[in-house]
Amino acid sequence: MVERVLIAPWGNPIQWEPITYEFGNYRMKSSSTLPILIESLRPERVIIFVLDTLANIKIKGKSNMEAKKFSSYSDVVKDVESRVRWFLENELAADCPNLMGMINSGKLKIVVVPGVGLFKNIKIEGDILDFYNYSLYELSRELPTSNMEIYLDLTHGINFMPTLLYRALNNLLGLAAFVNDCKFIVLNSEPYPQGFSKEEKETVVSETILRIRVVEDRLVRPKPIYSEVEDAKLSAFISSLINGFPLVFTTFYPRLNDLKASIDNELKRFFENIEVKNGSVKRNESFSKDFKTLSKLCYLVRCFDSSHELFRDLPRNEVSMDVLEDLIERVFKKIARLEIITKRDVRLISGVVRRANKKEGEIKERLRNGERLLYLDIYNFAEDKNFVRNEKIDPRNFIAHSGLISDRIHVRIDGEKVLLSYEGLEEIAGLSIKSMWGRRNG
Repeated sequence: MVERVLIAPWGNPIQWEPITYEFGNYRMKSSSTLPILIESLRPERVIIFVLDTLANIKIKGKSNMEAKKFSSYSDVVKDVESRVRWFLENELAADCPNLMGMINSGKLKIVVVPGVGLFKNIKIEGDILDFYNYSLYELSRELPTSNMEIYLDLTHGINFMPTLLYRALNNLLGLAAFVNDCKFIVLNSEPYPQGFSKEEKETVVSETILRIRVVEDRLVRPKPIYSEVEDAKLSAFISSLINGFPLVFTTFYPRLNDLKASIDNELKRFFENIEVKNGSVKRNESFSKDFKTLSKLCYLVRCFDSSHELFRDLPRNEVSMDVLEDLIERVFKKIARLEIITKRDVRLISGVVRRANKKEGEIKERLRNGERLLYLDIYNFAEDKNFVRNEKIDPRNFIAHSGLISDRIHVRIDGEKVLLSYEGLEEIAGLSIKSMWGRRNG
């Protein structure tokens, strides 16, 4: 099943006027592209992003929509939601039979996002990137975790909204693409006629048809996270996906609940430091530099966990070779270079262990007794070598062997299973980080 989601950034819908839109075989007169896109695309869900700067925006003739005094930021958010919902129900619903059903069933969500600016209705101060960070967070919760078609309609977005929302979606879909088929379609209507007198405008608008154009249509390729975070284990996991370290992946795989707890703490701090008074909103704190990466990680883990039970059993300090090969098939199947290299390195270990198991000697007996042995000792025994354990590992060698470095992994045999684990997890996390970002930033 492919889930279809329509996402749209909106400026100020109260000032939009009806005109005829065309998309595919559909043609419809409306104050927004939303009705024709809902009727033609039939999305399972719709997400509309609006700025908190719409608070107290004037709606003519609606006394219940007059300016309010706000005592908290949640009051601001509720006010924006009510005004956007009024527009949907009173200006668009008549044009779109499916719209009210989506609203009432919760399949249409209005997301109020932090904005910035001085307007007649409200003044809002804060970091412009709060919009990106919070949009990324909301999308990480709302996007599907299975095969999907994502439609982004940029027609009504203003200022920084289209660019930053496109960026957020592009980053998240690149993560979902590791285990899903993700189609990304970007839409934009031709511009509304401007600069005419009142008399001219009426004629021009009645004769104009605005075509909604497909400006991008592509199957998304996997794109990992490239940003480091303070938590060394999480950074090691991020590096494992970039560099192809399957055992690092299984060892440091994040727990979803831990990620959610970290994100919730960030959100609590952010919202507790929003000051609302005298018709103004001031955000005294911005999101930390790790927040966006935590949101990406949360979505990535959601996608992995939804795709197969293998991921839901992680993290594990010890995993079988079969699990590693299965993981490589699932995680790196769309990145041929990493799939080829990691499979080769895992199978090299399998071959060495098989040869050691057929050779008479102490190592063979210890393996058969289920002892956990350093792989370097098994290799020396199987291949008649005499390599010694290095006290310090060169990150170049760590990368070259897909993180399966012979003097830092242990092997244990349990029945028919060959199990691998790391020695010294702190050192392994550090090597994974150095393999990606060099020396750890202080």
